[in-house]
Amino acid sequence: MNGVDLVSGSGIKVPMAILNCLYARQLCYEDPSCSAILEIIPRVCGPELVACSTVTVKKCQAALRTLQAFTFFRPTCLCREPHVDPDCNSFQNFLFDHPCDYVEWKDKDPYPIDALPTCNHALNTCLRGKPCNQIFKDFKTNCKTQEGQCKMENRDACHDSWTQLRLSPMFGCICPNNHMKRRCDKIFSTVNHNPCVGE
Repeated sequence: MNGVDLVSGSGIKVPMAILNCLYARQLCYEDPSCSAILEIIPRVCGPELVACSTVTVKKCQAALRTLQAFTFFRPTCLCREPHVDPDCNSFQNFLFDHPCDYVEWKDKDPYPIDALPTCNHALNTCLRGKPCNQIFKDFKTNCKTQEGQCKMENRDACHDSWTQLRLSPMFGCICPNNHMKRRCDKIFSTVNHNPCVGE
């Protein structure tokens, strides 16, 4: 219906505009909660867009579902033909036709998720489990930072800790705008903005 969809709820039909995908993405970047998810998707899904290239498939799927749930992308977003607007189509495919969406994980996930947890919840979950708690402590010790600078002493130990942390609930957590945002942002930064990771 020419960019407008009718959404019914309790028998009442309300027109709802479907946005251009690039415009929707821009609105997402301007929303702190949405932009945080856009920021972590390459981390949890991997850089590859042709095949699913991550060990955190479930987190990738949860991140994509979480992003798709934002009003900017509901029920979808639209683009002109691929030859006219390749960037828009690329983003649309990334969001709604990501290769990780089609991967079924055979291994039992120790921390199954349907949506990305808040960092507060992820930390609380992690602190309750001895292995996860130790992984988080090791990460903070082995990938030590001070005033935004990496102070690690052993690159291999930091890398190993980061690899382990990626499989914990801490990796891929998000921070919505709520009363616990400051604490959540600190946890998010500890995990996602550690300058030692990627050195």
